Amino acid sequence: MSRDELNSLLIEIRQLREESLALCADLTEVDFSRPTDMYRWDDARRVLLRFGDHMREHASQIEGIRAALMRSPTPPERMLAEAEVAWGKLLAATVNLTDADLDQIPPEGGWSIRQTLAHLAQGERNYQEAIRTAKQSGQPTG
Repeated sequence: MSRDELNSLLIEIRQLREESLALCADLTEVDFSRPTDMYRWDDARRVLLRFGDHMREHASQIEGIRAALMRSPTPPERMLAEAEVAWGKLLAATVNLTDADLDQIPPEGGWSIRQTLAHLAQGERNYQEAIRTAKQSGQPTG
């Protein structure tokens, strides 16, 4: 599989994951007992539990394969992986928020969720620029 094919498959999985999150975002505990047409996951609660476990299960499988192939991640790759874990946590923290939720200031003060997300977006732009500069400099600092 070429890197382009791998990237396309990962993009497809991410898009499907985001669609699944959107589909599930408004489920309530009352919906947990609603039946599905799946043999192994016969109610919505079991589907949600499996949804969370399935990707972790196969990520662990891939990590094991990489280790067996002596292709364990490098330190930069591990750091990028941790950044993706943080991205997942951020997505999870925003499930089912309304526009009104986005603009509420916490009782103890501070930024709204919208302000926090705008700050993160600006940070991502800053990180991109810093990495571009580092790649062009050609001179290690240490």
